[in-house]
Amino acid sequence: MNVLVKVDRGSCTGLVEEGDVREFEEKWFGEKSDNKLFLNIIEISYLLLTGRIIVETDGKIISTLEDFMKSSLECFKEYSWSNLVVYKDLRDRGRKVRVLGRNMFMMKDKHGDIRLVLVLEEKSPLGVRDIIEFAEKSMRNSITPIVAVVSLQGEITYYELARIEPS
Repeated sequence: MNVLVKVDRGSCTGLVEEGDVREFEEKWFGEKSDNKLFLNIIEISYLLLTGRIIVETDGKIISTLEDFMKSSLECFKEYSWSNLVVYKDLRDRGRKVRVLGRNMFMMKDKHGDIRLVLVLEEKSPLGVRDIIEFAEKSMRNSITPIVAVVSLQGEITYYELARIEPS
């Protein structure tokens, strides 16, 4: 496909122009505003990795994720590599995925059910209270919470959380 995406390094977002917006939007990429679609850094990385886009930043055309990371390193500080690993895994499994924020995705599974995914790295300093809050917030909205734990070797284990009541 090789769609040209213009990346603003200040905001670390990519702009998809009018002609290609619909196809990306249907596949749950980006956020639409008027006839433009804005991609975040994880989406840009995934689309570069899969060869579906090329990037223009500071007047230079970039076609690989490695070159994009070298030229826009500051954009990757907020997101860890584990976010891209999980995002790519879910997309490769045919799921529609939307980035909601740092370490959190909304996913539509193959049956059309919506799930929230919290991405954790092995040995990450996230507390149990944070995971419980994530699970409770998801369940209050009738959404199944999933925790994706990424090992130091890049292997992913998914856990579906459920509420257990003591009897």
